[in-house]
Amino acid sequence: MQELIKRVVDKTGLGEAKAEKAVGIVLSLIKAQGDQRKVGELFARLPGADELAARHGGDGARGGGLFGLLGGGLMGGPLAAVAKLQAAGLSMEEIKPLGQEVLTYAREKAGDDLVRDVAGSIPGLSSYV
Repeated sequence: MQELIKRVVDKTGLGEAKAEKAVGIVLSLIKAQGDQRKVGELFARLPGADELAARHGGDGARGGGLFGLLGGGLMGGPLAAVAKLQAAGLSMEEIKPLGQEVLTYAREKAGDDLVRDVAGSIPGLSSYV
């Protein structure tokens, strides 16, 4: 995951700690919302993804309040991730290249088909791949 975090730092200008948290939030969303079998295949090809998702995914994705409603399915998918990323201090100008870099990295490591299958299992995300 260090390679991905470095790439996100280079593309977005975020500091390393903020980039790590942002990548963890994205991975947490994928893990929580995606088809579990496909996500398992994807994460197996992204060493460290499970740990990073667990470390940075507990910021309210399933808790109460607005984030609980977003992450719990009321709006879910990309909207939940955007809300969590903004709460972590990212702007929309930083979120777009972050998402692009995570997808590019995932495709390089796991292939287009698997990434497309995972994205297709997350409401609202398939339009981004």
